[in-house]
Amino acid sequence: MTETTDPSLASRTVPECRIRETGLLPEHVTAFRRQGVLAVRGLLDPAELQSVQEAAGGLIDDAWRTRSMHDTIWTLEPDDPDAAPVRIEYVMDKSPVLARLAGHPLLLRAMETLVGPNVIPTWDSMVFKTTAGAPRLPWHRDGQMYPEAVAVTGGGRVIDVGIYLDPAPEDNCVWAVPQSNYWPDERFTETAARLNATEWDTTGAVPAVMEPGDALLHNILTLHGAPAVVGKQRRVVYYEYRPGEVEHHLGPHVPAYVGLKQQVLRACLEQRAASAAHRDEEPFDYRPVEQYRLWDESPEISGLRFPHEEYWR
Repeated sequence: MTETTDPSLASRTVPECRIRETGLLPEHVTAFRRQGVLAVRGLLDPAELQSVQEAAGGLIDDAWRTRSMHDTIWTLEPDDPDAAPVRIEYVMDKSPVLARLAGHPLLLRAMETLVGPNVIPTWDSMVFKTTAGAPRLPWHRDGQMYPEAVAVTGGGRVIDVGIYLDPAPEDNCVWAVPQSNYWPDERFTETAARLNATEWDTTGAVPAVMEPGDALLHNILTLHGAPAVVGKQRRVVYYEYRPGEVEHHLGPHVPAYVGLKQQVLRACLEQRAASAAHRDEEPFDYRPVEQYRLWDESPEISGLRFPHEEYWR
């Protein structure tokens, strides 16, 4: 990647990293911190991509079959004939393949670099557009700044990672507004309202065109949206990562949540290490600093699903 000092030029492109060729270099870290978004090309090899695609397809088929609202968001009430599922929560608990994906060493090394050694997974979900169609994703942020630690979020230590299972061309991809991760709430609110006032306005935004197996990293404060689409499939597995020490002191979850999610990550790593499909890779070495190795104080976990509403402060 060529670094540029021209803000107008930088804002017209999504910075990218070919992670299998270079790893996450300092210039990639700088670009992500500044722009609030980074395209990681080729995260998944073809075999794992196929396995994840099949697992994702199975979860979506189950949603259509059961038409349940449990951990599933629909465009309309599920019994409406025009309803379509668009999001499934807690996918690590629902699919061993997606639990093993959460232990991906290249992904976790990148998160350790960007988030810090005490990184924990917080949200895990799959967001998708089936050929039945999906409405516009309004311009929004995925979170708010910590009131006492603005640099944690603005600088890019709370990160959503979207792993793409299908092509996302310009007419069916996420668009992001570079550097909006540093905006104050007033500017974000005004801009989002203006962009959402029309059917699809991309003023100031850039498209994050993706291929299957790529991952898009975005700061949770980065303003982003996506157009409505009919007849095109787009499945994205999302994992969010936060610094365990910040979560422990500031939330939004209670301190005990940190130890539980550390156990979740350790379980994903163990499942990946035990899989014959990944026997030849070097596993991620999860080493939080001693003060924040909190899983020994946590009860044994029997699954990977910890509903957020049960752990809010």
